Amino acid sequence: MACNFTLYAMLKREDDKSTAVVIGNPRSTDFEVVRTSLMPGLLKIVGHNKDHPKPIKLIHGLVDRMMEVVGAPFVSVGDDTGYYIKCSDNPEFLTGRQAHIIYKGKKIGTFGIVHPEVLENFDIPDPCSLVEVNMESFL
Repeated sequence: MACNFTLYAMLKREDDKSTAVVIGNPRSTDFEVVRTSLMPGLLKIVGHNKDHPKPIKLIHGLVDRMMEVVGAPFVSVGDDTGYYIKCSDNPEFLTGRQAHIIYKGKKIGTFGIVHPEVLENFDIPDPCSLVEVNMESFL
């Protein structure tokens, strides 16, 4: 399945067969599996627009500002009254250059520098960072 390949192999993730829902009669291969992450779509867009100027942003600063806007205070690790960041180990990001965003004791997102192999899979020549946050946690 092409989409399954995109979701897992291109992101250096293993298919654990538990997170994706397969569509029986998809309109195209892009719709064979229900999206479990925005990352493949975002990287696909960046790959198609690689000739355009790139914004220079600091992802950690963006996360801090986003959390400030929703009224979530930065707290020390283990404090469940606000948010903190905790080292993560996702294969789609560089080791030691990634973190989970923990809000009120629950993981609500991840950010980091995208692994060079993942960038190559999406035909992206420049290094980039990515952040994914489940904003539903704030409703």
